[in-house]
Amino acid sequence: MLPEHLDSNQHIRKMLISEATQCYFTIQFYQSETYLDEARKTKQPDLILLFGSFYKPNTDIYNLITQTIRYLGTRVAAWITEDPYEFDCNYLLPKLVDFVFSNDKNSCNYYHSQNVYHLPLASASNTLEPLTEPEWDFVFCGVGFPNRIDIIEGLQDILKNYSTLIIGSNWSKQITENFFTRTQVDYDELISIYRNSKIVLNLSRNHNIANHIYEIVPSTVAPRTFEVAAMGIFQLVFFDRPEIHEYFTEEEIITFSSKQEFAYLADKYINNPQLRHSIANKAKQKVDKEHLYRHRLQTLVQQVLNNL
Repeated sequence: MLPEHLDSNQHIRKMLISEATQCYFTIQFYQSETYLDEARKTKQPDLILLFGSFYKPNTDIYNLITQTIRYLGTRVAAWITEDPYEFDCNYLLPKLVDFVFSNDKNSCNYYHSQNVYHLPLASASNTLEPLTEPEWDFVFCGVGFPNRIDIIEGLQDILKNYSTLIIGSNWSKQITENFFTRTQVDYDELISIYRNSKIVLNLSRNHNIANHIYEIVPSTVAPRTFEVAAMGIFQLVFFDRPEIHEYFTEEEIITFSSKQEFAYLADKYINNPQLRHSIANKAKQKVDKEHLYRHRLQTLVQQVLNNL
């Protein structure tokens, strides 16, 4: 894994570590700045997995990878978590490592390499249950990127009729003045807030950091979709990525694509806890069966073994 100070996906990394204990193979995690020295003191691994974001403006990340290969002398795989938003920083990885796994299916087509595979992010198993009398009708958590602002402002007339909480930074004045807002919460508190809500809004990100070479359109759903489903919490997902139906059926995840459709769904589900719980439980069962990080790690290792 990338050293902790170079990895912004800390809650995802923690999930990966917890799920790795359920795999049939042994994984040793290194997260400190001296991880290369630590790794050299152990038995040579069969595979090194670099996991996370490779967008590090103040770090020569490719030199770090080269050191890893030179010092440890074994096969190296990179599991990218931020495609396509950081694709311009990732596209050379197939020339450096033996295997590249991208979180985004559409991005795989632009590496032009035979050693690139799609491996979406996932969730850890979750035994917590939603509260029986939640405080919030709707909750959304995420940065106020322009596409999200447009969606929330477009739904404002509907959401104002419900207790709605928006969590995150960079939201418009129109939104912060009309809804309950919080700028930031840690992941543990976010879980508590989700459990205390009837419906989690799921709005994809559409904001690039380094995606200028091909301007790739993302196709794979964000990990939050799997995480919320693993909690057994009902979610309404804005339908801008049809690939979602490769992971969930329409009986497991409910989507909307217009203001009129959202108004209908809000009215249908907000005061029907039995229906919400039935759908959310189906999504949870699907995640527990197919979309935990233990499943992804097993897929990754099997893909490597198939190509030795």
